Amino acid sequence: MVASDSDHHKPPVEDTKFHLNIKTPSSKSHIPIEIDKNDTVLKLKEKIHDIDQNNVPLNKVMLHSTGTELHDNQLLRDCEFSEKNEIEVSFKPPMPTAPAVVSGGGGASKKLKLMVLPKSGTKKIPVEMNASDNVGELRKELQRLNQMLQLHLPQDGYFFIYKQNVMDDDKSFRWHHVSQGDTIEIFNGSVTGGS
Repeated sequence: MVASDSDHHKPPVEDTKFHLNIKTPSSKSHIPIEIDKNDTVLKLKEKIHDIDQNNVPLNKVMLHSTGTELHDNQLLRDCEFSEKNEIEVSFKPPMPTAPAVVSGGGGASKKLKLMVLPKSGTKKIPVEMNASDNVGELRKELQRLNQMLQLHLPQDGYFFIYKQNVMDDDKSFRWHHVSQGDTIEIFNGSVTGGS
């Protein structure tokens, strides 16, 4: 018995094409796609992308068949499909742009640790303030500390100087660009308008 050549050389055109039923997050029903078994998963993603118009970058698209993720470089003929040839499409969540800062002290990381230098003294006073606090809050904090620690604050009024600029009590530390660990000086007297 001699096998005829036709058994060995059947044209491969017909039997490599097959249909997949694609389920995307945006479509309520399955989308039928015809594709070649010799195509890669990436090629399938491109086809889905063209049909679905989801504006999601290809590298964020994930395909699953029978619960298994399909990888871009796999050939479709090597993938396992369910009886209905269903493919689930999902999208990877966007990566956070900056790593989340884990605060151990319930927001304590937002506090600015500042040093206040009285005009008369050489000893700096450590205080903690929120960056969003107005400078006037520092005055209240110093008065509170003064009762406990006898800071010898000027009796006739005083104002704050930061980097040789007078600080506005009604503006926040953030507005004054005060940073962690900075020193604020106390000057006797009061600030007169228009100076």
